[in-house]
Amino acid sequence: MHTCEPALVILALVATACVCHSATTPAAWSNTLKPSGTAAGPLTLAKDGATSYVIVIPAKPTSQDNKAAEDLALWLGKMTDATFAIVPDSTSPRDTEISIGRTNRLTDARVPQAGADLGNEGYAIGVEGQRLFLLGGKKRGAINAVYALLEEDFGCRWYSQSYTKIPHRSVLRFGPVPRSYVPRLMIRDPFYHDAFDATWSLHNRTNAPNAAVPEEWGGHVDYDGLFVHTSNTLVPPDQYFAKHPEYYMMSGGKRSPQQLCLTNPDVVRIATENLLRILKDNPNTEIVSVSPNDGGGHCTCPNCRAIDDANGSPSGTLITFLNQIAEAVEKVRPEVMISTLAYLDTIDPPKIVRPRHNVAIQLCNDLHSWRYPFTCFATDTKPESKRYRNAIIGWAKITKNIDIWDYFVNFSHYLAPMPNMDILQPTVDFYVAHNCAGVMMQAAYQGFGGEFAPLRSWVMAKLLWDPSRRVDTLVDDFIGGYYGTAADDVRAYWKLLYATKAKHMNTMAAPPEGIRYSMTSPFLSKEFLDQATAIFAHAVRQCDSEELRDRVELAGLPIMYVKLMQGPSVWGDGYKAMIDDFERIARREHIDFLREGGPDLDEKLQAWRASVQAK
Repeated sequence: MHTCEPALVILALVATACVCHSATTPAAWSNTLKPSGTAAGPLTLAKDGATSYVIVIPAKPTSQDNKAAEDLALWLGKMTDATFAIVPDSTSPRDTEISIGRTNRLTDARVPQAGADLGNEGYAIGVEGQRLFLLGGKKRGAINAVYALLEEDFGCRWYSQSYTKIPHRSVLRFGPVPRSYVPRLMIRDPFYHDAFDATWSLHNRTNAPNAAVPEEWGGHVDYDGLFVHTSNTLVPPDQYFAKHPEYYMMSGGKRSPQQLCLTNPDVVRIATENLLRILKDNPNTEIVSVSPNDGGGHCTCPNCRAIDDANGSPSGTLITFLNQIAEAVEKVRPEVMISTLAYLDTIDPPKIVRPRHNVAIQLCNDLHSWRYPFTCFATDTKPESKRYRNAIIGWAKITKNIDIWDYFVNFSHYLAPMPNMDILQPTVDFYVAHNCAGVMMQAAYQGFGGEFAPLRSWVMAKLLWDPSRRVDTLVDDFIGGYYGTAADDVRAYWKLLYATKAKHMNTMAAPPEGIRYSMTSPFLSKEFLDQATAIFAHAVRQCDSEELRDRVELAGLPIMYVKLMQGPSVWGDGYKAMIDDFERIARREHIDFLREGGPDLDEKLQAWRASVQAK
């Protein structure tokens, strides 16, 4: 197999099998998000719990301006113990001010960033004298400016929903780097349950349908009404199929409710009417999905076949159908994008028909990632990998509206050790190079407890916000900041995992197992599991607080899960105690889903305990 070779794998190759550290201070954490560029003259925002600065907002602030100012005052106060008052710009100016949004201070200042086109979410930071200016695009821009300052300039971190790292400064003195930035990707979606919290999303600047940032905070990419596999919603078979089978696909000469007949004019009419009704009921919607049902299949009636044959793909009828609906929607809701799936039958772009400007293509990486989850499609030579790669290139030639649906978890075992973060960098690089507008990384989305879910969510958030960031640096930032005195041990495990991947690459998951590989995969060997167990046992002993121990125990839970899945015949007398330990941690962390589907923690615990009794 051909794999990408980013720094994580290179680092992994030098890892030792099991690193037992002496009682030394872990490697010092550093702010890897520190902005580059020439810093302005230093500003002293606070000293010894006092400040001369005030936060200035417009006399008629937007709700986003208010939120930005309140959050800045909150976190600066936690950093310095000083109180930062928020005042309107109708008050008399002073030399020491932090201006939020489009204040009259900004109008009167000579700040080059004030004229930048910041779109909806871009931000700018400017300086004039001792004044600091934070401004942004019309939705979340001002709030993004605040969190860029806190995170990049001051080293604050919102690593998970439950853990925030805020440095305390008796003197907060810094040289701000004037800059502006507009995110390259509109949809930035680490599709983990851990990332669905609106406040976490706002802190980490994701923009995802399931992270419902309120409209007064700038909102989020909103699919309210329809999100993927929507044909049955738009033209319900239980309402129409019996009397009008011609509304549905022909397959083998017979009509089936599996999919729609997309060239039937009544289907276009009914789908359009129902979609417009849904949009009327959901005024905040920005995107709606008009897409085939899951499972594949497409209509082969003469009319559909003629269009598909001419276009070399069933996407021909799909885009023709979408364009008619999108034209009608634009007359009523011109701001709404109509999204559809390039997935299974429709992954290849059409040769002739072109998507309208208000049609978005959500392109799914099931061809590659479901078969070869440990390699990068951008360089893999497998036929499926080439086809997916060519699909991206082909769609990019005919539309600017491509959103990616990728897959980054073992859906049969959410907790499975999955050494695939090394392919994240070249994966996102390829998407950005081919002008994709959004990226979703589907993972453990049903509940807490995916393997290293806090780390993966945070690293993905940072990379999708700014694809120039490097994954290995982000991983190191997270491990150092989140695991504290146990960070060196967690780094040792991370290196062990990727060294094990390099060693077993030729026998790693591939068809028929693919992304749903079993817990007896060759790389999950007894040698690896013994070494990992020793590392995490040592890591727990390094913890200097109960909260840190909880985080480290959660990080080690995937190793315990694999051992439990392998059974008592492999792991002997300690197996029963391991079940109890797993349950203790899982209950504490509210882990209910160990695989895609319904909650199954109790089911798994029962099966493991039954295997002990049967032994």
